[in-house]
Amino acid sequence: MRIAVILCLGIAICYFLQSYLPIWWIFAPVTFIISLAVRFSTGWRSFFYGLLIVFVTWMLLYLMKDIPNDQVMSSKMANLFNFKNAYSLFIVISLIMGIVGGLASTAAYYIRKR
Repeated sequence: MRIAVILCLGIAICYFLQSYLPIWWIFAPVTFIISLAVRFSTGWRSFFYGLLIVFVTWMLLYLMKDIPNDQVMSSKMANLFNFKNAYSLFIVISLIMGIVGGLASTAAYYIRKR
């Protein structure tokens, strides 16, 4: 139950900040602060939760901005990068951003551990 609250809170904060601030990397400080505030038992767990928070947030943002415009730009970008469809591009980009969020969360875990 505690982890579900942490994930929902992290996704909500990241979603709000990503929607209204013009900087794309704001999720890294958010996952860093969440990992500092919450005592995860291992570095891998901290990495996984940071990755999950950012991955879900970026997928939500992509889908909410892509569906209303009938996937015009995303299908062109997917063709440019040789992806079969726009959703595979969304998954790859969200995973890359999730890894950055996971690394920020892991850094906070090790700072707290030290």
